[in-house]
Amino acid sequence: MIFPPDRIEKQISCVDQAWELLNFKLPQFNSIFSIWHDWFCETVEDSDVQMVITDALIVSYARMALRNGTLSVNPRSYHSEKHIDDLLYRLIAVSNMSESRGVTDYGWSLLSLFMSGHDLRQSEKNNDSVLIGDNEQASFQEMVRILDAVDGQRIVRNEHRELLKLMIHGSTFGKGEDTEGNIYQGNLVKYLLKNVGYFEESDKQLAYLACDIDTANVAADLTDYAQSSINVYNEIQNISQNKLSAQTFFGEMQEQYFFELQSFNSRIGLLAFDFQKQENSPKIQLISQKIKSLDKGLSNKTVVDYYLSQIKLMS
Repeated sequence: MIFPPDRIEKQISCVDQAWELLNFKLPQFNSIFSIWHDWFCETVEDSDVQMVITDALIVSYARMALRNGTLSVNPRSYHSEKHIDDLLYRLIAVSNMSESRGVTDYGWSLLSLFMSGHDLRQSEKNNDSVLIGDNEQASFQEMVRILDAVDGQRIVRNEHRELLKLMIHGSTFGKGEDTEGNIYQGNLVKYLLKNVGYFEESDKQLAYLACDIDTANVAADLTDYAQSSINVYNEIQNISQNKLSAQTFFGEMQEQYFFELQSFNSRIGLLAFDFQKQENSPKIQLISQKIKSLDKGLSNKTVVDYYLSQIKLMS
């Protein structure tokens, strides 16, 4: 399915327009950009690669802020440019691990593009008849157009674009099945790899790592995890026609996400994040059980306040 450029993509069509928007309306971007850019230029020394990845990240960030984030007329609580900030910080932290020394320059480059661009589109029609989410397909297509605009020399080669495609398509997350009856839980990387034989094991690990970093909120400080879960809930409430009760979300749905759907599938991701997730696990389990046992007539605000009180008690 083809997802054409939307109004935001046309409005921010080049890196100069992206910088103009960010410098004028979102100057706080310079903080995270400086941290990421310093790290990236120390990690990946090729100046041509630096320029292409930097330009693509800037365009992605500006569009995310304008379409879904701080500068949007309909801002999202979770899928905003602040989500990119969190992921870039996680990426840099992962790179400092000794186990990450074998990651290639193109690996760090594609991971940076994934962090900034895999959630570019969030309002596409949900087509339940296909395995890969429409948002993920549209986000990858937009990222390809960004690369076409900033990468005239094809620094990001076709095989690397295919790996980025696996990362972004593979970040489709949930629980369901396609028309052929394939039941999936969590992200889709391993299901997509069943029908693809041309990726090296190291590249498969990069795709797994991308998705591990994306869902590593489960390994955050408990207070930070709670805030991210509240942001997700608020976003669902703002965009969904069918309102979701806070008791259902912070009770059984939180349990499902934390214990059934989310997992770390890369070697590096497991080492980076799994210990802290295990530290959080009994606390989240207990809080979810308590919320499920609350009176069904409580308001959503009361449930959220109770959730926060329990998080504070266990932090």
